[in-house]
Amino acid sequence: MLRKITAAAFLVAVIVAIGGMFWWSEVQYLLPTPVPEGYQEIYVNQKVYPGDQTSETLERPVFYHFFTTNCPCSRFNLTHFNTLRRNYGDDMDFIVVIPAEDDIAKARPYFEGETKIIRDVNQEFAVALGVYSTPQAVIINTKHQLYYRGNYNKARYCTDPLSNFAQMALDSLNQGVAPPSFGPLSTIAYGCGIDYTLSL
Repeated sequence: MLRKITAAAFLVAVIVAIGGMFWWSEVQYLLPTPVPEGYQEIYVNQKVYPGDQTSETLERPVFYHFFTTNCPCSRFNLTHFNTLRRNYGDDMDFIVVIPAEDDIAKARPYFEGETKIIRDVNQEFAVALGVYSTPQAVIINTKHQLYYRGNYNKARYCTDPLSNFAQMALDSLNQGVAPPSFGPLSTIAYGCGIDYTLSL
C-alpha cells in the first residue's frame, strides 16, 4: 500500500512539474504582459524624443523594434521583422532596441545586414516611447510624433496577414494618412516584460 501511495505521489509531482514547465514556456505568453509600476502611456501623435534626440524634425521616419535575446516571443517574429526591414528600409530607419542588460553581440545574429542595434540604458527608450514588453513595434514620423506603438500581429508567429498591424501602419505612413487605429488586439502588450525599476 505504501508503495502505491509513493508511486502515486511521484506521478502527481511529475505531472505538476510538467504543467509548471508548460506554464512557464507557453501559457504565460498568452496572457497580457503586466503593466509595470510607474508606467506612463504615450499617446499617438504625442511628441517623443527618445535617446538624446534634440532636433525638431527627422530626415526620415524611425521604426523601433524592441527585442530581448532570451525572450521566446521576441524570436517568434524575427522573420517578419527582417522582411519589414527589407521591404521598407529605403523609406525609414530601422533600429533594434535591446535592454541594457542584454548583449549586442548576442543579438546581432538574429538580424539581417547592417541593422542598427542599441542598448537601452536605464530603459530610456522604453519609457520615452511607452513600451513595457518585447517584442513591440514603434513608429515615429519625421515630426517626432508617435505614429504607431503596439504588436506586430495577433498571431505569435505573425502568420495572420489580416492582422499585420505594424506592416499596415507602415503602409499608412507611406501613404501620408492619419495613424491607423486597430483596437486592443494591437495595443495590449504580450510577451516578455521590461524591467522599469532600472529607470526609476
